[in-house]
Amino acid sequence: MKIWGLAIAVALFGLGFNAQAEGTAQGHGEAPAGLGDGAPHWSYSGEGGPGTWGTMSSEFAACATGHNQSPIDIADAETAEMKRLQLSYKVTPLELLNNGHTIQATYQPGSTLHVGNKAYALAQFHFHTPSEHLVRGAPAAMEIHFVHKDAAGAIAVIGVLVTEGTHNMAAEELIAQLPGRGGETVKAASTLINARDLMPDGMDYFRYMGSLTTPPCTEGVNWFVLKEPISMSAEQISRLTAVMGQNARPAQPRNGRLLLDATSTR
Repeated sequence: MKIWGLAIAVALFGLGFNAQAEGTAQGHGEAPAGLGDGAPHWSYSGEGGPGTWGTMSSEFAACATGHNQSPIDIADAETAEMKRLQLSYKVTPLELLNNGHTIQATYQPGSTLHVGNKAYALAQFHFHTPSEHLVRGAPAAMEIHFVHKDAAGAIAVIGVLVTEGTHNMAAEELIAQLPGRGGETVKAASTLINARDLMPDGMDYFRYMGSLTTPPCTEGVNWFVLKEPISMSAEQISRLTAVMGQNARPAQPRNGRLLLDATSTR
C-alpha cells in the first residue's frame, strides 16, 4: 500500500472511524412498505425501484447524490493490517419481522461487536437475495447484514455472503417460522438463536466506508464484508426468496474510496 493510503487507513479504520449514520440501526433504513407510515413507497423494481429512490423524497436524496453509497463491487482492495473483529453474541429468543422489504431478526440487548476500542451493539440482522455486494463483478446467492450501533450512533454492518450448498441447520430455525405478510411479526420465545451461528469460522474481511443500502441511504456506515461465505441449500434460499422477493440494490460507484483487505488482523 502507498504511504498516503496507509496513513488514511490508520486514521479512518484502524482506530475505529466514528462517522455517525443518521439512519436507525434497528431498521437499517428499511421501513415497512405500504403499512401506513406515510413514507414514500419504494421497492426493488418498477416505478419505485432503486433508480428512483433519490427523487422520491428530500429525505432520500443521498440515494442519488451521495458519493459513498453501498453496496459496491469488492475488487482491487489494498492490503492493510487492521483490527480483529471480536464478537460477544448471546442467544436471543426468535423474533422475526417481515417489514415488506426483507426478513429481519430483531436482537435483544447485550450482544456486542468490538473493533479495537470501539464497541457496537447488535440490533438486528436481515437478508438480501441475491447478495448486494459483488465479488469481482459476481453476486452470491444471498447476503446477511448484521447491523450494529455504538453509543454515539455510528453504525457498523457485517456482511456475510451466502452460497448455494449444504443445508444450514442454524438458518432452518428461522426459515421454518418465516412471517409471510408485510408487517407480520413472529415471536417464538422457546426458540433461541445465536447470530454467530450464521457466520463463518473465519473473520477476515474487506473494509470500507459506505451507506445504508435502502432509503434514506444515509452515509457514514462502517462496512465489514467477510471473505469467507456460509452456505445454505437451494431449497432454503428459495423459501426465503419466495417470502422477500429479490431485494438487492445494484452496486454503487466506488468514487475513489479506499477498500481495504484486512487479511492480517491484530
